Amino acid sequence: MKRSPALVLAAAFALALAGCGAEPGASTLESPAPGGSLHLEIIEPTDANGGPRAMPTSAVPAPTPTPPTPLPESGAWVPTIAVPMPYPSGPAAAAVTEQWGGATEGSPVLWFSDTGRFNGNDGCNSLAGSWVVDGARIELNDEIMTLVACLGMDTWLSSAAVVQVKGDILHVTNADGREIGTLPRLNVAH
Repeated sequence: MKRSPALVLAAAFALALAGCGAEPGASTLESPAPGGSLHLEIIEPTDANGGPRAMPTSAVPAPTPTPPTPLPESGAWVPTIAVPMPYPSGPAAAAVTEQWGGATEGSPVLWFSDTGRFNGNDGCNSLAGSWVVDGARIELNDEIMTLVACLGMDTWLSSAAVVQVKGDILHVTNADGREIGTLPRLNVAH
């Protein structure tokens, strides 16, 4: 019978842990001190005759924490820090930050947050991304969208690239600069 090495190792580990809750005076397994070592015995699936075989290993040092690897060029450690982009600001940013469209179930809708993120739905597929101010225009970036096939749906919102607020109407244009649709401002509480 073949035994999975992982299964055999898991069983051995479980048996070793079983001794941790033993009665006082009973033999228990103790963790080695830092810098100490553990002795492992790995059971191979089969030997040359098809039976289980034990292979003693040399002492394995106990794990010790290691610092991050320094960069070879400078020799200094460089932490990786995500630096947030500044939030959009100005009159165009203030004008676009709210809900556009979506007055009825299944109608296209876009929501713009003051953090520079947007999300929406064309009545079938959801979309999301980031936005930045470019003068009076709002450029939509990093757009992602689900790709559900919905018969009879007009999915014009999926090709939105730039929006511009004119009064209470959001004008939506594609990457070629052609207006592909509009959405009315919807006054809802945030």
